[in-house]
Amino acid sequence: MYIKLFDLKDSMVRTNETLIDFTENNFTVNYLDPFLRIQKVMLVEDRHICRPDILCFDAFGNIEYIDAILKFNQICNPFSMELYDIIVVPSPDSLVRFYKKETKTTQETKDTKALFIDPTRASQKDINRLNQLAAIASKRKNGSSTPKPTNLLRNGEVPFSTDGTRLIFAPSVSTPRFPSSNNPSK
Repeated sequence: MYIKLFDLKDSMVRTNETLIDFTENNFTVNYLDPFLRIQKVMLVEDRHICRPDILCFDAFGNIEYIDAILKFNQICNPFSMELYDIIVVPSPDSLVRFYKKETKTTQETKDTKALFIDPTRASQKDINRLNQLAAIASKRKNGSSTPKPTNLLRNGEVPFSTDGTRLIFAPSVSTPRFPSSNNPSK
């Protein structure tokens, strides 16, 4: 299936693997656009449930704008469509106007990344929370010497590990609440 929004997304290469940035917004609807034309209004039928491709084909005679019709109707999860939901179908010319390729400067990208990477750029609320965590840790016998937010790994920690049959998230801090039958520690 061809989805136009994928072509507009930035790609990046990390460890010889090409990744697509799905967080980038490449379709912004302006419901007040003077050139917006509504082609038809449809009701979701039984055959449209969980099938946005059929809905799009019924609207346009092809599935070229499957992503646009969902975004235009503010449907984030196509499995959430229910029987007799109202779908507004704009003309294809109107939809094309809402696609856009975001152009970010290198400096904007660095600034955005720095908010998550550089701890010196933390907000005052985050700094206060870290100070509070340090005070709590200093009062405990086994408290951490470097309290960090939960989204940062400490030295020696890894985000996940595997034993070939299962994936274990945060292995250094997680223990199973309910041992499973495939737990090798049994």
